[in-house]
Amino acid sequence: MNNRIILGLSSLIFGILSMLSSRNIILLTFEDVVGIVFIFYSIPTVYSALSNGERGRLTSSTILFLVGVVFLVKSYFEILDTRGIVFFSILFISGSVLVILFIENIKEKIFLYAGIVLLVLSYLSLAQFKKFGLFNAANRIGNLSEVFWPVILIVMGIIIFVNRKK
Repeated sequence: MNNRIILGLSSLIFGILSMLSSRNIILLTFEDVVGIVFIFYSIPTVYSALSNGERGRLTSSTILFLVGVVFLVKSYFEILDTRGIVFFSILFISGSVLVILFIENIKEKIFLYAGIVLLVLSYLSLAQFKKFGLFNAANRIGNLSEVFWPVILIVMGIIIFVNRKK
């Protein structure tokens, strides 16, 4: 299937679901709609990228699929620690993408090894890291970054502005 057709159908589904949910005809949140559209877009795109050998599209569509799954899981289940799910999701998605890249090119064993390490770390982030107090440290760092994030963005903007080519 052509990527333009998939993108067009995904946009159509996004528009229809958004309109129906805004009129309260169907009970979907914005996260539900985005998750459904990401999953709908990424399944045929992954299939076509695997058959065509397009690693960029394969990587991006795999990430979109897994982000869509995370949106749906977050929407349908009550998750108390959202920072924990973000950390787990980043590790799990990175590991899954590397395993998919290994499936695409079996000669590259490093993708498999790195993917397995990240998948094991994602499991450990749910099961073991909480016992070691790493979530508390991550929460403190996250709270500090929320306070200093605007300052960091302003400083980065000034640096980029000053160092631009004239």
